Amino acid sequence: MESKSSNLSLAQQFEMKRMQDAATQMSREQALELLMQASRLLMIKTNVVRNLANNASVKPLG
Repeated sequence: MESKSSNLSLAQQFEMKRMQDAATQMSREQALELLMQASRLLMIKTNVVRNLANNASVKPLG
């Protein structure tokens, strides 16, 4: 069962459908370039989240 945080909102589902429709109109080269850009952005996002988590001041429970 997927956690609630991994489900897409209605707006995100709409955006995914819009992107899917646009992707069908792209050339193979355009689609590969978009995939590479998206992959790079996801890696950057991962680094930002990891950095925020590592630098967060968390008080111990109790």
